[in-house]
Amino acid sequence: MPKTTIDAAGSPLIRLKGAIQQYPWGRTGSASLAARLAPNAVGPEFKLDEKESYAEVWMGTHKNGPAHLYKTPSTSLQSIILTDPARLLGAPVHDKWPDTPQVPFLFKILSIEKALPLQAHPDKSLGERLKKEKPDLAPDANHKPEIAVAIGKPLPGEDADISFTGFVGFKPLEEIAANLKDVRELRDAISDRAAVDTFVHSPSREGLKKVYAALLTHGAEGKAKAHVEALAQRVKEGAKAVEGLNERQARLVRKVTEQYPGDVGVFATTFFMNFVALKRGEAIYIGADEVHAYLAGDIIECMAVSDNVLNSAFAPPEEIKQQVPIFLEMLTYTARPASHWALPVKPYAHSLQRRTSAYDPPLEEFTVLGTSLRPGPGGVGGDGRRERLGAVGGPTIGIVTRGKVRVSAGGDALDLEEGGIVYVVPGNEVQVELLQPDGDGEGEVWWAACVA
Repeated sequence: MPKTTIDAAGSPLIRLKGAIQQYPWGRTGSASLAARLAPNAVGPEFKLDEKESYAEVWMGTHKNGPAHLYKTPSTSLQSIILTDPARLLGAPVHDKWPDTPQVPFLFKILSIEKALPLQAHPDKSLGERLKKEKPDLAPDANHKPEIAVAIGKPLPGEDADISFTGFVGFKPLEEIAANLKDVRELRDAISDRAAVDTFVHSPSREGLKKVYAALLTHGAEGKAKAHVEALAQRVKEGAKAVEGLNERQARLVRKVTEQYPGDVGVFATTFFMNFVALKRGEAIYIGADEVHAYLAGDIIECMAVSDNVLNSAFAPPEEIKQQVPIFLEMLTYTARPASHWALPVKPYAHSLQRRTSAYDPPLEEFTVLGTSLRPGPGGVGGDGRRERLGAVGGPTIGIVTRGKVRVSAGGDALDLEEGGIVYVVPGNEVQVELLQPDGDGEGEVWWAACVA
């Protein structure tokens, strides 16, 4: 039998306490997946308040929400790593980033009730510059590309099986031009007739930069509010009054206006950006300097280790005024269909029993993995309860999201209920066994791994 009492200093497995983050856009009380996972994810001291918003669970070494050892909460994962970074991060990771001996990714659970700020994350060059010049805006000299994987239940009011919605990237230029032509309040909010006319007649990336800058700048100055409210009133009056809008646009204007009345973000998202709706298990990849705003749902999120973010709407006015100029400067202004940001799921090469799928963005820092377990036959070997994951050269963090699971490596084992978090030291094969399925008969573990 494997040992179940583990010495963190020498064990291949370390049970972790993550950090919970409370932001206004998070789901409230027990409706939040982050809150439901918290008793095991952040520890038994977590006390649920049904009136509070619980937005995220963080798993990693970032200073704004560092993980600690579950049984000795005064000890951080980072402090353990510093005792032997070559072993605990893996030689390939330690050699690649010798000056930053930390987990190279930040792994999260998000539970979203309303739109996040309209945001983008600086690339590495801008992150380094901002950290030197404006450290209040950028605490990290790193980039922050990220992926999001839908893991929640279907959302009410959406098409069947849709469990996540959001705005990602700019629509194709011709679609944006059509919206500018059709929606008078949008043109009035931009208040630059020459820029609008030029873009409508000859859509271009440079033209997009001009009209989007005019819109968000007027929003930061409070000059767009009346125009947003005027369109919201038209939508409220009903179908005959909503000339120039299709049904989805009218629904989005109504929804986002209810959350952020009069906010320029209503225009900046609905008429400029792709609306993305994901089923469970589907994913998107958002590179550095790409505009996005998540709307609703429960997701796995992973990113290069950074907490840099610049906001331009759906945030406090004083924050917007400070950040909009840099936000507009940094965007790529990539204008493509929503499919451009889709991240395909693939079989995981190190899944020895074929129960694990991989979401592999074009990055060195991480791959996200989803292991699905269920009683009965399945996978290689015919047992759907078990999985084996081959050893990798970098660190791995896993969280149980469904059922009760045993994770074993190198003669040690941890029995983890929903919310349980484990750190796997590089170089260890991992065995995963479903001990007890959830109410739907499933077991599930999500992992972030640096497959060095």
